[in-house]
Parts: sequence; structure tokens; C-alpha cells
Amino acid sequence: MGLFDIFRKKAPAATDGPAVPRALEKNIKKLLNKYLQPEERWSAVQAVIADESDAAVDALLQRFTVYTEPSAVDDEEKEHIADALAGRGEKILPHLKKALRKQESISWLARIAGRILPRDGLRDLLLEVLAGFDTEYERNPERKIQVILALGDFPGEITAKGVVPFVEDVNETVRFQAASTLFAAGNDLAREPLLAAFLKEESVRVKTAILDGFLQTAWPVTGHRGEIEKALPKGWILDRAGTIKKRPKA
Repeated sequence: MGLFDIFRKKAPAATDGPAVPRALEKNIKKLLNKYLQPEERWSAVQAVIADESDAAVDALLQRFTVYTEPSAVDDEEKEHIADALAGRGEKILPHLKKALRKQESISWLARIAGRILPRDGLRDLLLEVLAGFDTEYERNPERKIQVILALGDFPGEITAKGVVPFVEDVNETVRFQAASTLFAAGNDLAREPLLAAFLKEESVRVKTAILDGFLQTAWPVTGHRGEIEKALPKGWILDRAGTIKKRPKA
């Protein structure tokens, strides 16, 4: 289903929104046409920005999924759109949330949200989006990975609580990124879940990320010393305090 199929799809009469005007529809098509000459698309960008409708906001957010050449012009166009959307303030947050749940890359969306919300508000928005995912199989987990990655910039207990479940995700890359973000969060609430994840993890990459994290944080393995000691791969040891270390080279 294409963008305009969504706009044209009829909802029940009680919830019907306004029809998309033909002129706006034409400009949206130009806005999302990566093969159009930059000068021609630029006029469409301006026209869609000037429109205050929900359809226009959704289309502007969809523009961040389209990549055009030359890349410098593409970035300039997206920066202009980002500024315009951020200028509309919190009223576009429902549209941003919807896009964050659907778009594969969230960097531009997070940047816009960061211009609208205080730092804690952006963290909470990302956590709200993350809470919409589960740890089961997903055909395209990239959105989940991107959100967890972005949360690495927000250390603290609140981030740790939101990310902890994903150390048990079925996707190996999600587990790897969750472990990395939890260590970046720097809150020892994650210590027990990470130790439990290490003991049942089969991926060498994820196990190594967890070991490296414990090495950097110096969190002890209290309560799990025997199990961890048996599970440590070659080159790793526990010291007397129960912290994970690399074995000194002979």
C-alpha cells in the first residue's frame, strides 16, 4: 500500500478526516520523487511545508526515508524540513511517534524530537517507542536496534529499566546493542540481567560485549561466581573481589 492509498482509504464516517486536496497531493508526489530535479522538488518542499494539515506533516516525515543525489542537496533539504517541523512544536509529536515506529532510520526523527522536547522528554519518547516492541521475532528489527542505540546517549536507571528486557531478544544484533546500551547507561540495575544473559548466551559477539562491559564497569559477579567462572572463555578470569579481568599475558 502506497502513501496515497493510505491518504485515500476511507475510514468509518464518524472518523473521516478531510480529503487531501489535489494540489497538495501533487506536491507530495514531487516531494517524495527522488528522480526530480532539485529545483523542481524544492518548490514542492516549500508548498508542503506551507500546508498545516496532518497529511502534509506525515509526508514531510516520509521525506526522511527518501535519499536523493547529490547528497549535499539532500541533506540541505532535510535540514530545512527538520527546522520547519520542529518549529511546529509538540503538536507534531503524535506524527513523530508514528514515524518512529515505522521508519527504519530514526536519526532525523530523533533530531527533530530533540529540538522540541527537553533531554529527558526525548529519552522518554524513545522509551515509549521501544515499549511498543517485544522480544519476539520481527522480520525487520532495524527500528528496534536504532531506538536502543539512540538510548545509549541517556545514562541512568530509567534507560536501564526500559532496555533490560531486550538482552533476551531473539535477534542477536538486538541483544548485542541492548548489552552495549545497558553498559552505557551505567546503572547496576542491569548487572543481574546481564550476568543471566551471559550464562545462556550462545553468540560469541554478545558474550564478548558483556565481558568487555563488566571489565569496564568493574561490576562484581556477586552471587554467580561459580557459574561465571565455569563459563568464562579462555583469556578471562575472576579476581578475588569477583570482578571479571583479562588473564595477564605470560
